[in-house]
Amino acid sequence: MAEKSRHYILGAAGHVDHGKTALVTALTGTHTDRLKEERERGISIELGFAEFDLGDGVLLGVVDMPGHEKFVKQMVSGAGGVDLAFLVIAADESIMPQTIEHLEILDSLGVKSGVVVITKIDMADEDFVAVASEEAMDLVEGTFLEGKPIVPVSAHKGTGLDELKAALKAEAQALPVRAEEGAFRLPVDRIFTLPGAGVVVTGTCWGGAVKVGDKLEVLPGNATVRVREVQVHGKKASRGASGQRLALALHGIKKDEIQRGYQIAAAGAARPSRRLDVRVNMMAHYQGILKNRQRLHIHHAGREVLGRIVLLDEKELGGDGGPRTGLAQLHLEDELVAMRDDRLVLRFYSPVTSIAGGVVLDPQPGRHKRFEEKALEILDVLESGDPAELFLQNLKEAGYSGLSLGEALGQQDDPQAVLIGKRIYHKELVGDLTNRITDLVADYTGKFPLRTGIPKEEARRKCKFKGGANEWNQIVTALHHDAPWAVVGDRIGPSDQGPELSPAMSETLSKAITELGVFGLNWPGMDNWAEDSPVFKAAAADPALKDFKPVEVQRHLVDHGYAVPINNEYIVAAAAWRELLKKLREVFATEPEMAFATFREASGLTRKLGIPMLEYLDQTGVTVRKGDIRVAGPSLEDE
Repeated sequence: MAEKSRHYILGAAGHVDHGKTALVTALTGTHTDRLKEERERGISIELGFAEFDLGDGVLLGVVDMPGHEKFVKQMVSGAGGVDLAFLVIAADESIMPQTIEHLEILDSLGVKSGVVVITKIDMADEDFVAVASEEAMDLVEGTFLEGKPIVPVSAHKGTGLDELKAALKAEAQALPVRAEEGAFRLPVDRIFTLPGAGVVVTGTCWGGAVKVGDKLEVLPGNATVRVREVQVHGKKASRGASGQRLALALHGIKKDEIQRGYQIAAAGAARPSRRLDVRVNMMAHYQGILKNRQRLHIHHAGREVLGRIVLLDEKELGGDGGPRTGLAQLHLEDELVAMRDDRLVLRFYSPVTSIAGGVVLDPQPGRHKRFEEKALEILDVLESGDPAELFLQNLKEAGYSGLSLGEALGQQDDPQAVLIGKRIYHKELVGDLTNRITDLVADYTGKFPLRTGIPKEEARRKCKFKGGANEWNQIVTALHHDAPWAVVGDRIGPSDQGPELSPAMSETLSKAITELGVFGLNWPGMDNWAEDSPVFKAAAADPALKDFKPVEVQRHLVDHGYAVPINNEYIVAAAAWRELLKKLREVFATEPEMAFATFREASGLTRKLGIPMLEYLDQTGVTVRKGDIRVAGPSLEDE
């Protein structure tokens, strides 16, 4: 049985003109300089990509990173998602500034393994090659390349290529197999369009898997797209997964709506943020000082944004004998889409120099003060403790107040957490809240059986819910699907129709509805109706109908659509209302304007009830008032 393929990303890094592209071409047969300017100038400007099959199921996606100092931004973009790298050092020039910077960027971004390659050995004698190898050994001490093979090669003559392939294969086989678990994430490094395919994005898959037909999010921006086609290392495939170079044809977005550094991700997998809590580690070559509130270029997943750093546990970093690591919060001028344990690179605003690496501890933090004890304790847990345990503890302590996303410590997907709106609640407390609302609804409807249910605001106060009305509406709406109660407008009742009525109550209400219909539009007033009504007199003498009270009956008829509330003291039967609208349509079919006299003739109402009726017609858009006359309103045909 053939061994399952193992996919990794190999980064080619090093100083400009030290032979990275020539070496990648010699190894893979693919020339990665795709731009005309790159071929003319002989240097890589943009990222180049190639596929490299080492045999025995080991497949590498090779990323050729620009070496010139002006293109370090592109280099940082390519370094994200790299599993192993080879650092090229030309035998005739040895270590140069970008050699050091590339090594420290790769180290800061958490690259796990690799090989040092001494190139151009055909252009230097053996002594130069030996010196370059010794200097390389000293350079990589303390980095991910310490103790790794140092392989001399000549890309033009083919010398040492077999040895380099063997070394790369051994290092790749020693890496753990890329896990496909978790949510899909693909930082975008190229965007283009193709006839028949539409918008195509490419990138290195950072996690999870994707298949044709999947619906994904484009972040930042939250656009929803559908995958029309998947290519893996340039070949059409049914799916792609972590560690592979992917091209995705997307439906639902235009080319100008996506940029390099955006991410294509599973729905809800990540969220854009303008703040990040990080562990900052100064790069070994940088001997300057990183001060609080310093403005920086922040590179993450191919995206660059400006921001300021707030040092949380140190006054400053670096300098002569100063601390070289610390906790910090980055305040970003534009959004990044990061997850816990992601790596990033910090560069000075001016001059643009790489100075530090960072590890994301919390991608959605609240704002911290410097040297704030509680914040530092939380970050210590995130870094070295159990953030899930701390999160659940905080969630329980928060009770019905819940936690914001900024307080989630990156654990909002915990199975014990319930995200409602923009706040998170403990699952047990949500269940308890459902039970408390159930009891409130039962108690309220026992007292007021003719009402639809308890007002939402009253339930919020009695549950001692500390969030606002909007959050309460969101949580009640989210809970009612699995609860023994329903949300009906601004109330919470035992069902969509309110409490179940006794046969005697239902029969009496039917008689009241019939009486209301007899009034037509000429409402006598609730007190007069109750005083003269045989239905109300009979109910008053029956203990089983003790809740059949005038105000409660009026409310019930309106809530259930049997009556239309013209104002607080005037209701009409629904049938009478529909008949009035029919007559108004007939009026406006022959006359463009309606004076009060015409309305009085059509409705039969005197000024006492006619004026409030006209005001209600204006409020609901059935009519529009123009001075002393009315014209047909936009709602007349809709009613």
